[in-house]
Amino acid sequence: MFLATAILALGAAACGGDDDDSGGGGGAKAEGGGKEKVKTAILLPCPTSDPWCKQGYDAAKALEQQGEVDLKVTTNGPQDTPAVTRVLSQYAQEGNQLLLAHSTFQDAAFAVAKQFPDVDIATYSFELKDNVAMLEEPIYQAAYLAGMLAGGITESDTIGGTAGQDVPLCHAELEAFQKGAERTNKQVKMIDTYIGDWNDVAKGQQAAQAQIDQKADVIISCGGAPANGMAEAIKEADISGFGYVGDMSARAPKNMVGSIIYNLEPYFKAAVDDVRNDSFRPAKKYNFGLADGGVSLKLNDGYSARKIPADVMDQMNKVQDQIKSGKFEVPYEDGL
Repeated sequence: MFLATAILALGAAACGGDDDDSGGGGGAKAEGGGKEKVKTAILLPCPTSDPWCKQGYDAAKALEQQGEVDLKVTTNGPQDTPAVTRVLSQYAQEGNQLLLAHSTFQDAAFAVAKQFPDVDIATYSFELKDNVAMLEEPIYQAAYLAGMLAGGITESDTIGGTAGQDVPLCHAELEAFQKGAERTNKQVKMIDTYIGDWNDVAKGQQAAQAQIDQKADVIISCGGAPANGMAEAIKEADISGFGYVGDMSARAPKNMVGSIIYNLEPYFKAAVDDVRNDSFRPAKKYNFGLADGGVSLKLNDGYSARKIPADVMDQMNKVQDQIKSGKFEVPYEDGL
């Protein structure tokens, strides 16, 4: 689907109009001396208007601004394995030291890792290779807290969750949301809908609307397009929802209770440091949860669709502290 634009993007700024080549030579010294920059490339499967891709883009650009990396960016890139493999291979041929494959690109990452054993790669995989690290996704921890608030907000005792596909990330998020809601509301029921599409905002809105028609009045989503569609649906129905991986309050200012934030900066920074220090291998699982600033629940000050009961907010804050201290561990149910 995106093969042609992805290949063009590597030679010129052509990929969806968003391609960004900020890089210089590999291993360049930072201006005025200092630590060596790591030549890094990030492949994003969607535009930066998508919450998932925006988080990856923002984290990589933050490291560039800090003088940590020489950066190349491809946005709105391909999603099929052969095309992704070609894009990552081209990055490797250009001398990039670290490839950030910002999606479930395991098969392509492993193929490129075998072809270019001197290049380090970080992606969302289910296993490790010597030069392919795993970026964990503990957003379920923040989803549990969101669920606790949802249990107090709902007036129908029905909540919903929509997702692109039933993958471990989304399954764990929706399960944690339900468990959190049940903690503050024993009567709550949850409707789950796996849309089968990561990119169609209209389908995301239709799925959320179908849940609203079944009396759901608080909804969470997993996936950029499902979340964008959900935001439109909750705004039109004047109910409540939670944003996905980035601050989505602006999309439904009165209706977005808050957003689950997936902060990729510590993930990317750890990988960059390991490449620079020659300690990337054997490849690691990078995992930064609530206690480490990798995920959080950011509440929306403008939320006014419903009132969060004070006792529920107090419970949520206490559990948040318990998660951070290690006293409470959010159940992880990935459906596998």
